[in-house]
Amino acid sequence: MTKKQCAAIAFVLVALLIAVAASAQEWRGMGRVGGKVVDEETGRPLDGVSVKAMLPTSGNRGPESRSNNKGEWAIGGVATGNWAIDFSKDGYETRSITIQIVESGRIPPMEIRMKKKAAPVADANAVVNAELVKAASLMNEKKYAEARAIYNELVTKYPEVKQFRPLIARTYYEEGNKAAAADQLKKAIDQDPANVELKLLLGTTLMEMGKAEESRALLATVDEAKITDPAVFINIGIGLINDKKHVEAVTWLDKAIARFPQHPDGYYYRGISQLSLGKTAEAKADLTKYVSIAPADAPELATARQILATIK
Repeated sequence: MTKKQCAAIAFVLVALLIAVAASAQEWRGMGRVGGKVVDEETGRPLDGVSVKAMLPTSGNRGPESRSNNKGEWAIGGVATGNWAIDFSKDGYETRSITIQIVESGRIPPMEIRMKKKAAPVADANAVVNAELVKAASLMNEKKYAEARAIYNELVTKYPEVKQFRPLIARTYYEEGNKAAAADQLKKAIDQDPANVELKLLLGTTLMEMGKAEESRALLATVDEAKITDPAVFINIGIGLINDKKHVEAVTWLDKAIARFPQHPDGYYYRGISQLSLGKTAEAKADLTKYVSIAPADAPELATARQILATIK
């Protein structure tokens, strides 16, 4: 091999290493989410829960952390995106959620309730658990089609079990096939129509697919009394603001403020919409309220003050 060939190979290797390093950093940003993890039955804070955040668009890379003795957990330094977060602890069922993190927005603390694993009552349970472990391992290896084959077989054998179709939906979502993921979530909702989390997940997926009207129609059927996170309303409002549908945005932000009057972000984003609608007095009232109750480290605080300084 000539010196010229060796130099060319070395150049390619360096380029590949740089590309891999850059890819590994895609998930980093200024976003943050956190809260508390507790036992579902007792409400007792859970210490040592492993919290793993994964961003599908960055090859499921992301940070990890553990809850402290007060059950408090946090994931920070992450980019805007639709994040999958897994909570796991010995003796408990792994809890998986999907949440939209926006670097410019503040997500209120989330309470994650974990259920203790039930003792196996039959050999069938052991078989199912073994298959689920195998599928989870395949998911970690990004072998989504193989994991889906296991979940599909479980659905065939145990059609009464409600948890399998959301897992199938996640395999499709990880592959970028949001239409197939939405189809599976719809079937899961047909099987478990009272499941608010499934409806919220489907609504978010439809929004990402550009089916905003269908998404909002679905979310409108959710019992608002069962929504414990103001981010549900606020994120819809932000999406409508981005689509320049400020009248509709105000409607959803009104809901956020009515349900969670002490949460500052609803006032901030409603103020932005009111300003875009030319309702200066209403915008000023909302932004003034936001400034009065927002925490000192709120990222939008400086912007809100700047806007107020320009409003006469």
